[in-house]
Amino acid sequence: MSQEITSKSVKTAQRDAEWAYNTAMEKFYYSMLEIIFLKIKTHLNAEGLKKVLDMDEKRNNDENFGIEFSQKTWKFLAESWEGTEGLAMTKIADLYGLTLADLDISKIEKLNARPTTQRVDPTNS
Repeated sequence: MSQEITSKSVKTAQRDAEWAYNTAMEKFYYSMLEIIFLKIKTHLNAEGLKKVLDMDEKRNNDENFGIEFSQKTWKFLAESWEGTEGLAMTKIADLYGLTLADLDISKIEKLNARPTTQRVDPTNS
């Protein structure tokens, strides 16, 4: 299968992939959050469950505290995912036989300039 690749088609593919990536990441972060909370709850004893319930009540009753708690949670998810994402990208790029010469370095430099925690912020949704 041979198709003509132009700079315009590359830019379009990049833009479309970035939009799809951001959309998928928001869904993924919500799923990851749910999985982690459920996993934590599978390990709780009575005292641990009391702490979680007390904290959830405090979050529900204090909007500022709830927002701060949420922002920290999303920051931790982004930090946790960053290393895993990079490793997976490296391994899959290797499967394709990709090298640095195959990458648009300007896109990587733009990503490195942005704070990683800006990807998903459900408090703005």
